Amino acid sequence: MKFYRYLYFNLYQLWLKKKDEPENAHINAVITISFLLYVNIISIPLIFLAASKNEIINLPQMNVNAKIWIAVILVSAGIFNYFLLARKRQHNKIIEEFKSESKERRKKGTAYTIFYLIVSFLIPLYIFFFTTPK
Repeated sequence: MKFYRYLYFNLYQLWLKKKDEPENAHINAVITISFLLYVNIISIPLIFLAASKNEIINLPQMNVNAKIWIAVILVSAGIFNYFLLARKRQHNKIIEEFKSESKERRKKGTAYTIFYLIVSFLIPLYIFFFTTPK
C-alpha cells in the first residue's frame, strides 16, 4: 500500500508542476492512478492473449451490459481512489509522509514512477501492435 501512496504522491508532484491548474493536482493524480489501474487490469487478459495466441476477449462483440459494467467499475475505482488518497485528511497524511525524503530517494522514487507509467502503457501497446491472435 505504501507504493500506491507513493505513486499518488509522485503523480501529485508531477501535476503540481503544471502551472495553469495546480489546485486540481490531487484530482488529476487520482484520475491518472484510476486510469493506470484500468489499463493494468485490461492488460491481464492481453498478456494471456500474447502468451497463448488465442483471442480471449472480443470487445466489438461484447454486449451493452458488459460495457456498462466496465464503465461502472472504472468510475467506482476512481471514487474509491479519491476517498483512499485525495480527501483532505488522507491527502495531507500522504504529503507529510513523503515530503521530507532525501533528494536521492526522491529521484529514485520518481524514476520508479516513470518506469511504472511506461510499462503500464507499453504492455498493451506492444500486444496490440506485435501479436496476432489465431
